[in-house]
Amino acid sequence: MTNKQLLLRPSDYWYCKQQIGELVSAYHSVNDKQTIVTLQTLIQGKTEEFFGRDPRLAAYWEKFLDTGMTRETFEKYFEELKAFVQAMDTPSTKQMEKAFRKVKKMNYPDLEAMDFRELSYLGWTDSGTNRKYLIRKIDNRFTGVYGSFSSDVQKGHCAICNQISTVSFFLATTKTSGDGTYTKKGNYICTDSNQCNRQMTQLATLDRFWEIVTN
Repeated sequence: MTNKQLLLRPSDYWYCKQQIGELVSAYHSVNDKQTIVTLQTLIQGKTEEFFGRDPRLAAYWEKFLDTGMTRETFEKYFEELKAFVQAMDTPSTKQMEKAFRKVKKMNYPDLEAMDFRELSYLGWTDSGTNRKYLIRKIDNRFTGVYGSFSSDVQKGHCAICNQISTVSFFLATTKTSGDGTYTKKGNYICTDSNQCNRQMTQLATLDRFWEIVTN
């Protein structure tokens, strides 16, 4: 497993899992064989960019053509596919302190409990202060954003993963360039950042959210 070339970003992995998951669900709910063949062709077209990167990945696609595949087998194969994922770099305590240098006292997340192959960014909530912390690596440097996080939970659109989810309002305080003043910028985001990552099938909305709250 260690000699496998890392070919997928976490968001690529979740996109493929979402697409193949729809296919496996159809195996158990659609009786028309031609409809299944059409769906297989459609999803192959959507995912061939990823499964076509290496013969070992292509071999998994062949397995997913088995119309008798169970949900358990599907999950097993995707656990194996994590070996091809380039994990997010794990920030050290010093790097987190630098990313959140304005914060005097911060409760750190349990990094040992995290599977960084699943993450495009790291996020956690300090329930004692109602603060949300978000950190990711951009241009080889960890960049952090923090702000107040509402305890009012609702169903809605997440500005990070671009999915309908359980969200709360995140309000970041950012320093504007030039005059030294601070402005508040916010949006609704997932209450559970790990679930947010699992729902993230592309990085465009994460990039856009990050640009808005940091500029």
